[in-house]
Amino acid sequence: MSGEAARPQQSDYWTLYRTLEKTIREIQETRDTARALTVFLESLVKHYTGSLKITGGRLYRREKNHYVLLTSVGGPGTPGYRIPASYPVIAELRERGLLIVDRTDPRFDPDIEGPLQVDAFAAITVGARDKWIISFTLAPDANLDHVVYSLSTVRHAIIGKLRQLDVEGEMLRVQEIQSSLFPRTMPRFDGYDIHGRSRPIEAVGGDVFNFISLSRTMLGVLVADSSGHGLSAALQARDVVTGMRMGLEEDLKIVRVVEKLNRVIHETSLSSKFVSLFYGELERNGNFIYCNAGHVPALVLQGSGFVSLTKGGPVLGPSPEARYERGYITLEKGDILVLYSDGITEAHDRADLEFGVDRLKEVIRAESRGTAREITDAIFAAVSRFAPDDPLRDDQTVVVARRITDPDPA
Repeated sequence: MSGEAARPQQSDYWTLYRTLEKTIREIQETRDTARALTVFLESLVKHYTGSLKITGGRLYRREKNHYVLLTSVGGPGTPGYRIPASYPVIAELRERGLLIVDRTDPRFDPDIEGPLQVDAFAAITVGARDKWIISFTLAPDANLDHVVYSLSTVRHAIIGKLRQLDVEGEMLRVQEIQSSLFPRTMPRFDGYDIHGRSRPIEAVGGDVFNFISLSRTMLGVLVADSSGHGLSAALQARDVVTGMRMGLEEDLKIVRVVEKLNRVIHETSLSSKFVSLFYGELERNGNFIYCNAGHVPALVLQGSGFVSLTKGGPVLGPSPEARYERGYITLEKGDILVLYSDGITEAHDRADLEFGVDRLKEVIRAESRGTAREITDAIFAAVSRFAPDDPLRDDQTVVVARRITDPDPA
């Protein structure tokens, strides 16, 4: 192999970049790592036979103490061929990340390389804990400087794509988890018209709402807001819904469930993380028993006036010894209960003014003859008009329950 040939020209680098960009676009929709790396391998062998003198390539995946051949392009190599991870070439490669070896190298083992018919190759490691190796067979006249620079660039691009795949895969899993926390349909509960909606600011958010069917005559309503947003907030919101369901299945009272959940969150979360929660239980006879754990107060429109539901205690998480109390209100026909997150009232306009509780009350009052869905949609629309491009915007959630029949004493 030649290390003294003319150094690569700027045009060679641009060709490399364009090829990498094209390859990444080709696998943009690919979320399977092995498939993505195979596309990289095939593209590089195809495009760099001339400039880099690459005549073939192989993709390996680590499985315990061996690297197993998955794909061979442009040369011999049977899938399933195993190379010991203790092979000195691999040990050096894992240390450096990129290595060029030929038959004159004392680490070269002809018994291992022989079945692959390889006399000289360049290899790179990618993935967490060097899970993957991509090896390229080199022609005798390959320019080593060009190979080293180009494969360093390729390795950087692949590592970036793998990180993207990892993040996308994790986000998809979290999205699936979080979507299961929201009701697929709105509940049908005698005497009430109910609707809810949540709008995360990222792919996944820290807001969550759900309904828990406790009996034929009782429905649990939950809204929670985990500090921050994104992945960690979504996972914590999941824990809140799961914890509430488990506690209620044990037939625990509201206060006991909330206090137990608070201790669990304290033990399993970072000290900087906390969750606000509003949980209440609607009864067919109009009773509403609730506990507000550091959440923005729910509102009840009764006649022409509003009642704020504040009874409860501090946010969940920071203090394991926190104590909570329950609140109580009776909903009459026509009364409207609105649960929401602070992303609604704390939305800011261009003058840095908050949407605020008063504007929220105005919307509820103006739409008081509408259905629960119409009231919910009106709130979101009003916030969007007020703060169309709020740079500090947060996840937003609204749940509306309207009492549509007279209290049932049964």
